[in-house]
Amino acid sequence: MTETKIDHVSLLIRKAIEEESSGNKNEAARTYKAAYKEVLEIASRSTGKIKQKRLEQAANLKKIYESIGGEAVEEDRISEGKKILGTLNIEPPEIPKVTFQDVAGLENVKTEIMSKIIYPMRYKELSQEYNIEFSGGMLLYGPPGTGKTFIVKAIANEVKANFINVNPSTLYSQWFGQFEKNISLLFRAAYLLSPSILFFDEIDTLVPKRSGSESDAARRGVSQLLTEVGGLTSQKDRNVFIIAATNNPWGIDEAIMRPGRFDVKIYIPPPDYESRKKIFQLKLSEVKHIDHIDYDELANKTERYSGADIEFICKKAVQNVFMEVIKTGNKIDVSTDDLLEVISQIRPSIDAGLLRKYQDYILNL
Repeated sequence: MTETKIDHVSLLIRKAIEEESSGNKNEAARTYKAAYKEVLEIASRSTGKIKQKRLEQAANLKKIYESIGGEAVEEDRISEGKKILGTLNIEPPEIPKVTFQDVAGLENVKTEIMSKIIYPMRYKELSQEYNIEFSGGMLLYGPPGTGKTFIVKAIANEVKANFINVNPSTLYSQWFGQFEKNISLLFRAAYLLSPSILFFDEIDTLVPKRSGSESDAARRGVSQLLTEVGGLTSQKDRNVFIIAATNNPWGIDEAIMRPGRFDVKIYIPPPDYESRKKIFQLKLSEVKHIDHIDYDELANKTERYSGADIEFICKKAVQNVFMEVIKTGNKIDVSTDDLLEVISQIRPSIDAGLLRKYQDYILNL
């Protein structure tokens, strides 16, 4: 059987050489890669000096197909990364269309993100000259509905990185060892799809404070994640970045917050007055039948409302007007009063006590 496989490898190599001589580099690379995989398989069944010789042959074949592969190697790399994500039930990655111009307000937050993450990634050589680098990961924390996911998408767009959105629940498994294996596979996919941003929403559910009551699987999973995140510092050339978000930063295991893991921690506050105005303007900008809207009045009435609250207010007010048009058959504009009526019916989702809790957390960092 081994001799038959060796003969097949020889045929593959001859075919690859012919393809390369004819200028078909992509096909040659794929054929060299097929030969490389077969030699690896032969090596796995060998022992001693023969095994070492096969491994050296495999390494040489790998160097060849990577050196000439070009598009073929790139396509294979991306295909393998997407395949892994598929096995983990994670949506295919993409470079989002969201930009920082779409993020309402939060100018201080944007400035901090640009200086600590985006500029070091965008201007690598200059950053190296000044010994400035982004390593480890970044944690965004703050009240729910303040646009943390939206901000991460904008970051991915700014640096043209694949956005990999991870729901922690997809990584859990009842089978022994599978949880940590899933975490390891996730990071392998991120490396294959680099430049990429791994985004963990609700990271506190994945790495909660360890109390001694959690399962062995949970502890192993946390340890595996700590290992992978810590390894990013020594894998700078891979262009993989990890960003997490949470509404509950005080519930995260302290080990994940140490230097070299989540080095950058940024508070995302509720939208301020100017931000609330801009959110109303953005959410109503595509409505054709709109009256003169008093955005200052709307901003005044929505203190402690999240961006998600304001988006719902706009949708509800427009829906109410739409239903009135259906009933009467007369087209009417959405007015300030329509929006104020909905605001009067909805309480802000962010209470003052929660904001004080975030302030206390910031003071203790």
